[in-house]
Amino acid sequence: EIENTENGEYETEVEKGGEVALEQFHLTYRLNNVFMVRAGHMIVPVGLTNTHHEPINFFGTVRPEGETTLLPSTWHETGISFIGELGRKWASFDYQAMILAGLNANGFDRNTWVGGGKQGFFEVDNFTSPAYVARVNYRGVPGLRLGASVYYVHNAAANSDKPQTYTFKVPVTIWSVDAQYRHRYFTVRGNLLGGNVGNSSLLTAKNNKLSSKSPYSRLAPIAQRGVSYDVEAGLNLKAFMKNPKYLDFVPFFRYEYYNTQEKVIVDANNLKAADDRLKTQMWVAGLNYRPLPY
Repeated sequence: EIENTENGEYETEVEKGGEVALEQFHLTYRLNNVFMVRAGHMIVPVGLTNTHHEPINFFGTVRPEGETTLLPSTWHETGISFIGELGRKWASFDYQAMILAGLNANGFDRNTWVGGGKQGFFEVDNFTSPAYVARVNYRGVPGLRLGASVYYVHNAAANSDKPQTYTFKVPVTIWSVDAQYRHRYFTVRGNLLGGNVGNSSLLTAKNNKLSSKSPYSRLAPIAQRGVSYDVEAGLNLKAFMKNPKYLDFVPFFRYEYYNTQEKVIVDANNLKAADDRLKTQMWVAGLNYRPLPY
């Protein structure tokens, strides 16, 4: 906690009590299929994994590493959302437009880019600079889903736990495009995600001076740009079998590339260049078994 009555000191005292952690808790008013309003605590629909984070929506035992490194995972925030469906048959779309609590620049660092910026360390979310999120999915072809999303917060520095920490703005933009195609014989998914952090070198200099008792990382430098992309494919062996009732096996592979320091600004406020060791390429292969249909 932050003890605001003691000069804003960070405290690590252990006290009696507990807390409840919520991933989603919201109310929805439905006018019709085209327009609904939802308020509460919701998933942030940026990227492929946050929107579809349940284990049946990716192969393997863990979520794709790139997205879960660059972004909070699972990412959920409090706010209001407008959702609906448009069109029919081949021109079928659904959309989400949201106003949510924005990221906190205290949590940005070298190894996770903005992934550590989710609010909530001190049981209070600042709404000083809200985030604006939009997502559109195309579902007009059976088995196919194409999606695109964008996230923008005007000044993540304003959501700091201590407002006096920053005297400059830190605008953050994140975008993604993703796709999934489910066929009788195979499933393919892919995602491309990137973004930009404004005044990243100034932010690096300030975050380096955070208190040693702060719970935030001070790993530097913070990149102006991060990037992640991946593709995975699985073969549905069940489709080739005559009696497949209990034999739903899916061999799969996944390729990922991500870099939390895709572009680093080197200037008087930040003298360190990008670390090439943070460029990560990985192959994952395995076998999924589904004991129950989904």
